Amino acid sequence: MKTFASLFLLVLFSLPSYAIDLTLYEGEAYWDKVDALDWKEGPLTINHTNQGKVKLKKGEVALINDDAKQIMYWINGVQFTSTLYITTDYSSYTDYRYVNEGYVKLDDWEDVNADKFIKQLRDDSKEGNKIRAENNMPTVERMEWITEPTLDRLKNSVYYALDVYFSNGESSVNASLLLLGRYGYTEVSYTGEPDYFRENKETILTHIVENYSFVEEKKYSNFTTGDKVAAAGIGGLLAASLGIKAFKVGGIAALLLILKKAWFIIFIPFVFAWGWIKRLFSRNS
Repeated sequence: MKTFASLFLLVLFSLPSYAIDLTLYEGEAYWDKVDALDWKEGPLTINHTNQGKVKLKKGEVALINDDAKQIMYWINGVQFTSTLYITTDYSSYTDYRYVNEGYVKLDDWEDVNADKFIKQLRDDSKEGNKIRAENNMPTVERMEWITEPTLDRLKNSVYYALDVYFSNGESSVNASLLLLGRYGYTEVSYTGEPDYFRENKETILTHIVENYSFVEEKKYSNFTTGDKVAAAGIGGLLAASLGIKAFKVGGIAALLLILKKAWFIIFIPFVFAWGWIKRLFSRNS
């Protein structure tokens, strides 16, 4: 069975409700609803909240704000806080959300240890496996870094990617980027075919970073004394992004970030809805 890559967050706590349609449609009704969303077509530069801009290339299409939340709900069956959704080439998508936590310091980056992080993820997955087994879901058998957590000081960003292997023989790629700004950060999640990502990971991650920019006064480099500073540094933020429950550096601040996000990451494989994307693009062509 062909495997697909995914970053899927299973919500274990109550998430806020948004102005979206919570009906899960099927068949032609589903396609009609998806087609009726307000799609933006590239090439185009679009605003992401009031913080940044994203360049869409030719062939890419996007949804913003409630439409982005809507498509993520219809694809995954749970609510996401996404404020931007971009897809291209029928085989991948990225979703974006801005978090107004304040300026994230880089002081604790030297304490980030990829080996310790992956060990903690493996240990945490054992607890998650109990829940998966109870719900007749495949359990996590193995996790490996595809790309270890990497800090790009020039672009003020952090990115990583994980290979996750399941008891049913399937696998997924879980990739995320943290784009730092003056008042907070934008978190970007990538979903696509595992083999394609493994072969093109540098191109994919570089494209995401280079095509997102904060507006001038909200760039990371324009931090001024007196601006709000985030409770946790980049190490704590990275731990929260990975869903690691315990992180020595950052301590309580890192834990509070995880609790504030109101979810704990549980990796599960699911088949991405390729059909509607192909149909959408064929209609637009």
